[in-house]
Amino acid sequence: MERNIFQRVQYKIIRDRKNAEYRKKLTNRNFTIISQNCVGGVIYSQLGMEFLSPTINMFIEDENFIKLAYEPEKYFSIVPTAVTDKYVDPIDPSVSYPKIRIDDIEICCLHYKDCADAISAWDRRRKRVNLDNVFVIGNSWNMHSDLQLVEKIADAPHRTIVFSTVDVPRDNVILLKDDFWHLDQRGIVRPNITDDIPGSPIKYFEKYFDYVEWFNS
Repeated sequence: MERNIFQRVQYKIIRDRKNAEYRKKLTNRNFTIISQNCVGGVIYSQLGMEFLSPTINMFIEDENFIKLAYEPEKYFSIVPTAVTDKYVDPIDPSVSYPKIRIDDIEICCLHYKDCADAISAWDRRRKRVNLDNVFVIGNSWNMHSDLQLVEKIADAPHRTIVFSTVDVPRDNVILLKDDFWHLDQRGIVRPNITDDIPGSPIKYFEKYFDYVEWFNS
């Protein structure tokens, strides 16, 4: 027990130092992350920033994400509507979440209690976006590993990074290529890129991606 407490304190010290380094290094401080999964919210939190994007604690699949990334000015101008408070995953019925709609796209609100909660959060944060300073973070698994969709999001008209388990010939695609990475029964990568690396407070995506340098550049 004492060892676990000591380890948690040690990890917190390391994490706080890492976050402080990021914040000191960051020069671009007014940007909107259009994120396909939870990594955008984690980054904002590590940087100690207000969420300047509504794509927090949600995931967005396939063409829905492509449409949002290509036309954020359109979709961020619209108040969402409810689809269902409890969409049950057809592959794993133990997973359920609210879904909301913005015009012709659907958003999966994984970490919200119901549609009203998700709509309130989206509507509040969409008013903060900076369309002149947009960064896109996509991934292949929420594209169901469709090569054409991964290529299209990699070519989005904003500064873009894509984490992928399928090989795509783009400089902005980070290939998770070793046997360590695998897809679960729902087709989601495991471990999650926002998980801590075992024995460390550093998250997997930080190992592959200097996001502060990306924002600054």
